[in-house]
Amino acid sequence: MKRKLLIVMALISVVSSALAEDFNVLVINFQPWGNTQFDAKRMKITWTKEWEGGGWWLARDCSEYDYALIEFKDPLPMDVVVTVIYSAKDERNEKLKTKKTILAGKKGITIALDPTYKVSIDGLGISGSKPGSVILKSLLLKEKQ
Repeated sequence: MKRKLLIVMALISVVSSALAEDFNVLVINFQPWGNTQFDAKRMKITWTKEWEGGGWWLARDCSEYDYALIEFKDPLPMDVVVTVIYSAKDERNEKLKTKKTILAGKKGITIALDPTYKVSIDGLGISGSKPGSVILKSLLLKEKQ
Protein backbone atom coordinates (compact mmCIF):
# COMPACT_ATOMS: atom_id res chain seq x y z
CA MET A 1 0.00 0.00 0.00
CA LYS A 2 2.79 2.44 0.92
CA ARG A 3 4.63 1.59 -2.27
CA LYS A 4 1.54 2.32 -4.41
CA LEU A 5 1.03 5.60 -2.58
CA LEU A 6 4.67 6.59 -3.22
CA ILE A 7 4.33 5.73 -6.91
CA VAL A 8 1.13 7.79 -7.20
CA MET A 9 2.78 10.75 -5.42
CA ALA A 10 5.81 10.51 -7.72
CA LEU A 11 3.58 10.45 -10.81
CA ILE A 12 1.60 13.47 -9.57
CA SER A 13 4.87 15.33 -9.01
CA VAL A 14 6.15 14.51 -12.51
CA VAL A 15 2.86 15.45 -14.17
CA SER A 16 2.49 18.73 -12.27
CA SER A 17 6.05 19.80 -13.07
CA ALA A 18 5.55 18.88 -16.72
CA LEU A 19 2.37 20.97 -16.85
CA ALA A 20 4.03 24.06 -15.35
CA GLU A 21 4.92 26.29 -18.27
CA ASP A 22 7.08 29.38 -18.49
CA PHE A 23 5.37 32.56 -19.61
CA ASN A 24 7.08 34.08 -22.68
CA VAL A 25 6.75 37.84 -22.18
CA LEU A 26 8.11 38.55 -25.69
CA VAL A 27 4.79 37.49 -27.26
CA ILE A 28 3.29 40.71 -25.86
CA ASN A 29 3.73 43.90 -27.90
CA PHE A 30 6.62 46.05 -26.72
CA GLN A 31 5.56 49.63 -25.90
CA PRO A 32 8.47 52.09 -26.33
CA TRP A 33 8.76 55.50 -24.70
CA GLY A 34 10.90 58.46 -25.76
CA ASN A 35 12.69 57.75 -29.02
CA THR A 36 13.19 54.06 -28.27
CA GLN A 37 12.83 51.84 -31.31
CA PHE A 38 11.92 48.16 -31.33
CA ASP A 39 12.39 45.75 -34.23
CA ALA A 40 10.02 42.90 -33.32
CA LYS A 41 11.36 40.60 -36.02
CA ARG A 42 14.91 40.73 -34.69
CA MET A 43 13.93 41.47 -31.05
CA LYS A 44 16.23 44.49 -31.21
CA ILE A 45 15.81 47.50 -28.89
CA THR A 46 17.58 50.72 -29.88
CA TRP A 47 17.99 53.67 -27.52
CA THR A 48 18.91 57.05 -29.02
CA LYS A 49 19.29 58.77 -25.62
CA GLU A 50 20.36 57.61 -22.18
CA TRP A 51 17.72 56.08 -19.92
CA GLU A 52 15.05 55.78 -22.57
CA GLY A 53 13.12 52.55 -22.58
CA GLY A 54 9.92 50.66 -23.02
CA GLY A 55 8.15 47.64 -21.74
CA TRP A 56 5.67 44.84 -21.92
CA TRP A 57 2.38 45.58 -20.18
CA LEU A 58 1.02 42.40 -18.61
CA ALA A 59 -1.80 43.47 -16.24
CA ARG A 60 -2.13 39.90 -15.02
CA ASP A 61 -1.89 37.55 -12.08
CA CYS A 62 1.63 36.10 -12.08
CA SER A 63 1.36 34.27 -8.75
CA GLU A 64 2.37 30.95 -10.34
CA TYR A 65 5.81 32.39 -11.23
CA ASP A 66 8.76 33.11 -8.96
CA TYR A 67 11.19 35.07 -11.12
CA ALA A 68 11.81 36.72 -14.46
CA LEU A 69 14.72 35.59 -16.63
CA ILE A 70 16.00 37.98 -19.29
CA GLU A 71 18.73 36.97 -21.72
CA PHE A 72 20.43 38.86 -24.53
CA LYS A 73 21.99 37.46 -27.69
CA ASP A 74 25.31 39.24 -27.08
CA PRO A 75 27.08 40.77 -24.07
CA LEU A 76 25.53 44.16 -23.29
CA PRO A 77 27.36 47.26 -24.59
CA MET A 78 25.92 49.34 -21.71
CA ASP A 79 24.23 48.93 -18.34
CA VAL A 80 20.54 48.05 -18.67
CA VAL A 81 17.89 48.34 -15.96
CA VAL A 82 14.98 45.88 -15.89
CA THR A 83 11.97 46.78 -13.74
CA VAL A 84 9.02 44.69 -12.58
CA ILE A 85 6.05 47.03 -12.04
CA TYR A 86 3.34 45.83 -9.64
CA SER A 87 -0.24 47.13 -9.43
CA ALA A 88 0.12 47.74 -5.68
CA LYS A 89 1.04 51.25 -4.55
CA ASP A 90 3.08 52.66 -1.69
CA GLU A 91 2.14 55.38 0.81
CA ARG A 92 2.99 58.07 -1.81
CA ASN A 93 0.53 56.42 -4.22
CA GLU A 94 3.37 55.28 -6.52
CA LYS A 95 3.44 51.78 -7.97
CA LEU A 96 5.75 49.33 -6.24
CA LYS A 97 8.70 48.10 -8.32
CA THR A 98 11.55 45.64 -8.27
CA LYS A 99 14.57 46.91 -10.25
CA LYS A 100 17.76 45.17 -11.23
CA THR A 101 20.72 46.50 -13.17
CA ILE A 102 22.43 44.26 -15.70
CA LEU A 103 26.00 45.48 -16.07
CA ALA A 104 27.68 46.04 -19.43
CA GLY A 105 29.36 42.84 -20.61
CA LYS A 106 26.74 40.54 -19.09
CA LYS A 107 24.20 38.54 -21.13
CA GLY A 108 21.34 38.16 -18.68
CA ILE A 109 19.92 38.18 -15.19
CA THR A 110 17.15 36.76 -13.03
CA ILE A 111 14.81 38.98 -11.01
CA ALA A 112 12.84 37.55 -8.10
CA LEU A 113 9.16 38.46 -8.16
CA ASP A 114 7.86 39.87 -4.88
CA PRO A 115 5.82 37.04 -3.31
CA THR A 116 3.23 39.46 -1.91
CA TYR A 117 2.66 41.57 -5.04
CA LYS A 118 3.16 39.13 -7.92
CA VAL A 119 -0.58 38.43 -7.88
CA SER A 120 -0.93 41.58 -9.98
CA ILE A 121 1.95 42.64 -12.20
CA ASP A 122 1.31 45.62 -14.47
CA GLY A 123 4.40 45.05 -16.61
CA LEU A 124 8.11 44.70 -17.17
CA GLY A 125 10.21 47.67 -18.24
CA ILE A 126 13.68 48.01 -19.71
CA SER A 127 15.94 51.02 -20.18
CA GLY A 128 19.51 51.60 -21.35
CA SER A 129 22.12 53.77 -19.61
CA LYS A 130 23.33 55.22 -22.92
CA PRO A 131 22.45 55.19 -26.62
CA GLY A 132 22.90 51.87 -28.38
CA SER A 133 21.18 48.62 -29.27
CA VAL A 134 20.60 45.23 -27.67
CA ILE A 135 19.06 42.06 -29.06
CA LEU A 136 16.84 40.04 -26.77
CA LYS A 137 17.18 36.27 -26.69
CA SER A 138 14.43 35.58 -24.14
CA LEU A 139 12.28 37.13 -21.44
CA LEU A 140 10.43 34.53 -19.41
CA LEU A 141 8.49 34.34 -16.17
CA LYS A 142 9.47 31.08 -14.51
CA GLU A 143 8.75 28.90 -11.49
CA LYS A 144 11.44 27.77 -9.10
CA GLN A 145 12.48 24.24 -9.97
